[in-house]
Amino acid sequence: MRCNGTRTLLRLAVTLVFILGAAGCVRRDGRNSDCRWPPENAHHGATARLLSGDAELAEELAIRYVDTHHGLRTPYYLSGEAYSAARDRCMKTLFEQIAREHGVLVEQVSSSLGRNRAAIDLAEILPFVLLYVFVVTVVVRVNWRCYSPDEHGWTPGITMALFLSLAFAAGGTMLGEVWFWLAEGYRIGNGHMSYRAGRLFWVRHRPELFAGAVIVFWLAAIEAARHLRSDRSTGT
Repeated sequence: MRCNGTRTLLRLAVTLVFILGAAGCVRRDGRNSDCRWPPENAHHGATARLLSGDAELAEELAIRYVDTHHGLRTPYYLSGEAYSAARDRCMKTLFEQIAREHGVLVEQVSSSLGRNRAAIDLAEILPFVLLYVFVVTVVVRVNWRCYSPDEHGWTPGITMALFLSLAFAAGGTMLGEVWFWLAEGYRIGNGHMSYRAGRLFWVRHRPELFAGAVIVFWLAAIEAARHLRSDRSTGT
C-alpha cells in the first residue's frame, strides 16, 4: 500500500510539472534581444489572458534586450539607472505595439502584466507541497516510533514534534522559494528573474506559507498519533 501511495504521489507530481509547462509558458517563438515585437497571428479582440501573456512576453523581450545591450557584463554598461531606463523604454515601445495590434489602450496592456496567474501559481506550488507533505508524513511516523508514548509518555514526542515542525517549516519555506524561482525561470525560459521575483507568489506570502507548513506538519503528526493509538488498541 505504501509503495502504491508513493507511486501515485510521484505520478501526480510529474503530471503537475507537465501542467506547469502547458498552463502558462511564455511564448517561445519570436524571442530576440533587439527589442523587436514578433509578428502576431492576427489576434484581434484580445482577452484578458491574451493581453497578460503578451505583456509578459514584452517584459521578457525588454529584459533580454537590456541584458544584451546594457547589461553589467557588457562593454556598454553605464549604470543601474541607465539599465533600468533602457528596459523601461523598450517595454513601453512594445506595450504600444501590442495595444495597436489588439486595438486597446496602452494602459490595459501594462495593467495586465502579472495578472491571470492563478493556474500558473497553482501548477508551480503543488509539486513542492506534495513533496513536503510526503516528507513530513515520513518524519512524524519516525518521530512517534523513536519516542513511543507507551515507553516515554507523550511529552518527549510532542516536544520533538514541536521542534521538528518549526525546523521543517523554516526549511520548507526557504526551499520552496528556491523551487518557485527555478520553476518560474523554466516557465519563462530565462534564469534572470530581475525585479520579476518580487511578483512570485512564494515571495509575497512567506509568513502565510510558513504558518501553513507548521499546520501541515501538526496535522500529519496528529494523524500519525491517531493511527498509532488505533494500532496499539487493536494489538496490530
